[in-house]
Amino acid sequence: MITVLIASGPNDLEIPCRLFKTMEDGRAYCDPLFAKLDIIPKIRSNGSVYYSVDLEAEFQEYNNNDVSEELFTSFYYGCGGVYGMVLKEVPFNEKFVRFDLD
Repeated sequence: MITVLIASGPNDLEIPCRLFKTMEDGRAYCDPLFAKLDIIPKIRSNGSVYYSVDLEAEFQEYNNNDVSEELFTSFYYGCGGVYGMVLKEVPFNEKFVRFDLD
């Protein structure tokens, strides 16, 4: 198993953006990062952690992209942005993201 941080966007698009050895390592990184935007993590019944963050609004409301710049090599939210992040454990060689651009 490995822990992955997945960005969720419109049309069920999910993009993995960070890998961690353990859930504890992921929480140690993600909790303080999203706390900068006053996001409280929510633990789901399957053990994953959901961060209800709208990174497009980060720029509009806070006039900065600090969290986006921390997570992505580049980004553009012109046609829709990240509206949530999920930190979850995934097994090797199994599917774990959705993809639908329609």
